[in-house]
Amino acid sequence: MIGFLFHGLRGRRVLVLTAIGLTFVGVAGSVLAAFPLKWILDKIINDRDPSLPPLAPLLTALDGLAPGGPRPVSPGHSQFAVILASATVLLLLGAAEALVAFVRRSVAAFVGQDLEAALRTRVFDHLVRTPLAWHGRQRLGEVVQRLSGNISDIGKLVTDGLVDLLSGLLTLVGILVVMLAISWQFTVLSMCVVPPLFVIVACYTHHTKRASKQAARAAGRVAEVAASMIGAIAEVKVFTLERWAGRVFAERAEAQRRPALRAGRRQAEFSPLVILLLTVSNTVIVVVGAWVAAGHDFTLWLVTIPAGSLTVGTLTVFLAYSKLLYQPMRDLSKLMLQVSAAAAAVERVQEVLDQPREDQLPGGPARVLPGRARGEVAFAGVVFGYRPGEPVLRGVDLEVPVGTRLALVGLSGGGKSTMVKLLARLHEPWQGSITVDGVDTREHPLEFLRGNIGMVLQDSVLFEGSVRENLLLGRPGATDEEVVAAARQACLHDMIMELPGGYAAPVHEHGGNFSCGQRQRIAIARAILRDAPILVLDEPTASLDVEAEVEVMRAIERLTEGRTVIMISHRLAMLGHVDEIAVLDGGRIVERGTYRQLKARAGVFARLLAEQNRYATEPVELDLGDHASAHREGRVRTT
Repeated sequence: MIGFLFHGLRGRRVLVLTAIGLTFVGVAGSVLAAFPLKWILDKIINDRDPSLPPLAPLLTALDGLAPGGPRPVSPGHSQFAVILASATVLLLLGAAEALVAFVRRSVAAFVGQDLEAALRTRVFDHLVRTPLAWHGRQRLGEVVQRLSGNISDIGKLVTDGLVDLLSGLLTLVGILVVMLAISWQFTVLSMCVVPPLFVIVACYTHHTKRASKQAARAAGRVAEVAASMIGAIAEVKVFTLERWAGRVFAERAEAQRRPALRAGRRQAEFSPLVILLLTVSNTVIVVVGAWVAAGHDFTLWLVTIPAGSLTVGTLTVFLAYSKLLYQPMRDLSKLMLQVSAAAAAVERVQEVLDQPREDQLPGGPARVLPGRARGEVAFAGVVFGYRPGEPVLRGVDLEVPVGTRLALVGLSGGGKSTMVKLLARLHEPWQGSITVDGVDTREHPLEFLRGNIGMVLQDSVLFEGSVRENLLLGRPGATDEEVVAAARQACLHDMIMELPGGYAAPVHEHGGNFSCGQRQRIAIARAILRDAPILVLDEPTASLDVEAEVEVMRAIERLTEGRTVIMISHRLAMLGHVDEIAVLDGGRIVERGTYRQLKARAGVFARLLAEQNRYATEPVELDLGDHASAHREGRVRTT
């Protein structure tokens, strides 16, 4: 954890050192605060003056203000001067300590919050660059918990814990030095409870850290359930699943409560033990100190405290220091849980940062190609699966020349979406290669590769912001004129202008204030604006009604012109406008040809088409001409 924090505090270490320096000053004020009380008691009871030469000028000046005038013959100073000087020193020390505490806390708060923000940004940047395969193995709530709650635990430790811990350690050292200087024998006697105290601290810290780590993981599962249930609130209500959802959430909450309760119980056990040991120590100091101050010797094994070696003032200082000395140890009972939670949080955050980024995955040397890709795509002997030993693709060979419109069809789970994911390097093939313009995709820089692939998915995602901002995701540097032109091509401009605010109209979370068809057309406009030479259409009309499908297909017709297109569709009768169809079965391409050729072949495609038409009143038959352009024009007119 120390190494993690040291690395994370880069650029803020001067401020940390400033806080450490101020902590030294504050601790010095706390340690010296007991001496004015000693001076007063020693003067009143034993008529002893403070043995501090820098204080002598102040005492002399105050002697003249004493009631009854200055002392005529005095080997020392008046009680009035000693009391007033002690009070002055006490006020100055208190004011200095208060000022130092304010500045120190302010610096610590700034460093802690700045570290949180920087660490959260760093982890998020790493998360979005982590391979999709890793995300597929994670729970969403678990990832969100690491990004939010765990990093907050780390920031809280820097803001509060480290300052208190450092202050406590310095206080321990400072008081021990002063106590040893006053009476090393009495100090040794006072410290007899320290070894068992540290043993208790070590044991309870271990147990609390383990429980805190379990509680942090359980909190991630609670967040995951809450997010999934609230995200599907309509389904929960429609199927009257309120009780079931409440029961599932309560089970996860209980799973979080148990380790948190164990950590709290350890905390509850620890504090009374500390209090008991401190009470024993204070009792020993009072009894032995009073006995020695009364004029008696005290011997315990090899330690002997001579009679009269302690004054009442010295005993009072020891009692005051005992409170100051053991207060940091007492505070460990509060800091222990915080440190344990932060240590567990560091481990969980470091697990994320240890994951390799996509640009760190093994591959050939990056070949930066000039301009944009031409759009030639080829799969050669590609084997891939999501679980070891269970391949989804079993040796796929496929060539898609520049400007070809290819449709991938087959049963669900056959590997169609997997192929386009591999093309964009969202996953890496186990065997074989995928090339774009004759170059292996692993040799293309990711930014170049994905910048030349446009995608319109079945459920297009819109982000919170405005319509314009969502369109600009396709090409952030596009002008307003280019944005409007893309919207017009996607049959979207008129709809946007009817919105309050037009292109500045807000988009809610996941585009919830837009229909499926509108979201798809925004995604198509985004792809038009991107102007990528390779276009992937993954079931772009699967969830649309008839009217929305007509509008989206009209936009797709314009989008596909002049591009290499790979379309995935289960609506086989609508594929007459593509140049070629490839049929996937059992992880292999078993048929290739035009719509008419495959239908006439009476193979896998023909059987799938017949199955889809089984319950149709009038099976769909498309008029397939020899010229694709004539067919597209006829189709646009019919829609």
